[in-house]
Amino acid sequence: MFLPTEGLDKMRVVIADANQVVRTWLRTQLSQAGVKHVAMAGTAGDLLRQCAGTTPDVVLCDHNFGEKHDGLRTLEELRLNNILPLSSVFIIVTGERLRARVVSAAEFAPDDYLLKPFTSGQLAERLERAVEKKLALKAVFVEMAQRNLPGVILECDRVVERTPRYALDALRIRAEALIALGRLDEASEIYQAIIARNSVPWARIGYAMVLRERGEAREAAELAAQISEEFPDFMGVYDFLGELHERNGELAEARTYYERADSIAPDNLRRLRSLGEICLELGDVGQAATVMRRVVDRTEGTSLSCTEDHLTLIKSLVGLDDTDAEINQRMQEMRTMLGDSERAAVLSDVIEARRLSRNGDEEGARRAIDQALKTHEQLRTPDTLATTELAEACLQTDRQDAAEKLISTLPDAPGVLPNRLKRQSQSARDRARAAAAQLEAERAEGPDLDHIEAELTRLGTLIKRLDVTWDDALAADARNILIDAFTLAPRERSVIDAHIHYNRVAQKHGFDRHKPTARASSPD
Repeated sequence: MFLPTEGLDKMRVVIADANQVVRTWLRTQLSQAGVKHVAMAGTAGDLLRQCAGTTPDVVLCDHNFGEKHDGLRTLEELRLNNILPLSSVFIIVTGERLRARVVSAAEFAPDDYLLKPFTSGQLAERLERAVEKKLALKAVFVEMAQRNLPGVILECDRVVERTPRYALDALRIRAEALIALGRLDEASEIYQAIIARNSVPWARIGYAMVLRERGEAREAAELAAQISEEFPDFMGVYDFLGELHERNGELAEARTYYERADSIAPDNLRRLRSLGEICLELGDVGQAATVMRRVVDRTEGTSLSCTEDHLTLIKSLVGLDDTDAEINQRMQEMRTMLGDSERAAVLSDVIEARRLSRNGDEEGARRAIDQALKTHEQLRTPDTLATTELAEACLQTDRQDAAEKLISTLPDAPGVLPNRLKRQSQSARDRARAAAAQLEAERAEGPDLDHIEAELTRLGTLIKRLDVTWDDALAADARNILIDAFTLAPRERSVIDAHIHYNRVAQKHGFDRHKPTARASSPD
């Protein structure tokens, strides 16, 4: 057997294995198979450097490459950082026969996996087959790397015409490109034609994607649920269902599918991140912390480590008892990643606000948010993470106007505004409408003088503190009480006196008077 444009003797192969004896054995097997150009890497860092320096044709990587860098994690790091192009072959070499390991390996899309032991003949056959396929699809991969979707479609058509053996691979890529371009009817035709000949799960989930993009979410969910029953090892269906339910705000259902997939193949970082965020939003901070510890620990010391993971873990820990030591440790790790920057200061203040609120110090939490808002204004460049986290904190401390202002500064592009923030913002608007409706009802019934008197008593305490030392957060609370009181009883003498008292103190400290203002009946 030979390759269309080059033979095994021309290929450059890298062996990645922590065990020198195994590396030597593999090199012998490759030599017997006819491979002449072989390099070896004993660590993940060494492999990353070699691939970044000279792109290999093939990587043979042991599954158990290291505690932090097993073969799957190494593959993910190579692909996400664009170090190893899709045109290069990546084969997992392993002695693992456990079902979860094999399923997980298939999910991370190596080009093949070899179960040890194997002969040089078997190795040569698998290499030739994998490289032949890569060569057939090479032009498609080039267009994909350049994100040229029309070019991807054109090259896929050429593959179907010239090398029918790889027509299914080309059609799969073509259909996904068509969905990305919004050409749903054409994508649907491809999937339905394939399903009619062979009910492969990826074609059926592809058709479910078409249904979802058409707005037929219920039909998409039903089809995907059926696929999950028929093909329980097909991980893509669980992620599809998780994302679909999460997008619709059905968080418990999304969590169920992510957890089911995690029980089958527990190495998917993207899924774990989604699961951790959903558990946090559902209020299960214990499980959120457990999941995010797995993510942070697995990515430590790799290029896959990111600030967002530490932040989600810290937010989960804030909701648990006796976690101050770990919070401080994780905060220090996050600051090390961010450096001394306004971004780090904003995120630190946001976390501090959560801690203070958790301990019942709402006043301290508001001060921390005020400081974060001031620091955010000093950001030299727009920062999506700092902005979304601060907006979320504002919503959680009833600072809806500040939150909406922050959200309005974000780019209007898909995926920029997290779904959880969309839900929280909508929930805040719903609460505002409900509060306005209640105020309207109370106004119609007449003021509750006992309630007003209690609020004015609280206001009197705030004004006394402001008289000694002016504080913007306390002043904002005082004005909110004045607005509510004036809304309910604008002609009450005690309400008028309260305005006079506040304005006297404000002017003493050089601040503007507060004009009597009624709260609107309904939010904008």
